[in-house]
Amino acid sequence: MQNFPLFALGILALVLAVFLAWVLYRLTRTLTAVEELVVTTTEEMRETLPEVRQSLGNVNDITAGVNVGLRTVGSGAAEMGGRVRKSLRGPANTAAAAAHGVRVGAATLWRSLLEGD
Repeated sequence: MQNFPLFALGILALVLAVFLAWVLYRLTRTLTAVEELVVTTTEEMRETLPEVRQSLGNVNDITAGVNVGLRTVGSGAAEMGGRVRKSLRGPANTAAAAAHGVRVGAATLWRSLLEGD
């Protein structure tokens, strides 16, 4: 009877050792799978990186072109706004512009009425 606790402790130690070996084996398999995934992902990223850089370069070129176009349009609009302000100074110019607008509107209305028949 005195040897039973020692025997049970030995069996428990063996079971614990087997369980820990199984856990370490599973951990090794998991880490191996993660390593393969990381290596594969790294290789794929290295292959696609030049394409991504080229795409970013194209986007930068397009953005630069749009910026140049916007600056050009902005300066042209500012210049045209200045010309319009100069031409509309004074009541005579304003009345002439209004009369022209009425003539164009009436002509357009007349054409649309004729085409409707």
